[in-house]
Amino acid sequence: MTTDPAPDPGEPGEAGPSREELDRQARDHYGPGWRDQPRGLACAVVAAFLVLTTVAFGFAVAAMIMAAAR
Repeated sequence: MTTDPAPDPGEPGEAGPSREELDRQARDHYGPGWRDQPRGLACAVVAAFLVLTTVAFGFAVAAMIMAAAR
């Protein structure tokens, strides 16, 4: 079984396929990549970090106030 030779690159001044076309061909060949995945999990992790940090800061302030009141 023989394969077709590589296509001729064309004339030196000739433009090749666009970046969008190359990206589409890569996605068709390899499937979706990490850039195409939803970002919901990352948003949930960041939100949880912010909430837990805020709660910890609140407990620290409350503990300082209770210690100073003694």
